[in-house]
Amino acid sequence: MTINDGVTSTSDLLEAGVARYTIETRCRPGGPWRRLLPGVLLLSPGEPTRRQRLRAAHLYAGPQAVITGVDALHDRGLNQLPLPPRVHVLQQADQRLNNHDFLLLERTSRRPPVVPDADLPLATPARATLDAARREHHPLRLHQLLAAVLRAGLCTPTDLFTELDAGSKRGAAAPRAALRRLLTH
Repeated sequence: MTINDGVTSTSDLLEAGVARYTIETRCRPGGPWRRLLPGVLLLSPGEPTRRQRLRAAHLYAGPQAVITGVDALHDRGLNQLPLPPRVHVLQQADQRLNNHDFLLLERTSRRPPVVPDADLPLATPARATLDAARREHHPLRLHQLLAAVLRAGLCTPTDLFTELDAGSKRGAAAPRAALRRLLTH
């Protein structure tokens, strides 16, 4: 049975011999466990930490899922960026899982390489930056995001332009323009 950060799956508990009735009883309101996502449990009654939400999101989306956006950048040390309300996870193009209150799932046919030696599968800084940038509609926050990543040395402007050219064109115009403005000043 796999339990990381107090998060596990119902299937792992069942496989370990925990009765379905026991799981259901412990997940009732006021019980010692909490259901975070379908088939994913927090083995404590309180509010999950961001780390537990990341773990639950990955467990729910499956082994090929990749955490991207600001959460992936935070893990690389870029903590000045505010965390969005939802964990952004890339899933395989053929998966049809649903978003949930703290989970934003995005299907992709272009799974990014993951950051080596990270505890969870994280998108590379360039991909994570642009996944976050494509969803940022406020020009100043978009500028701050791109500037923070470049200032921290997590990737280069060339890395970002290469990722923009390789990825979806949907939502790419604003990040491309903001990056150009950033480089001309």
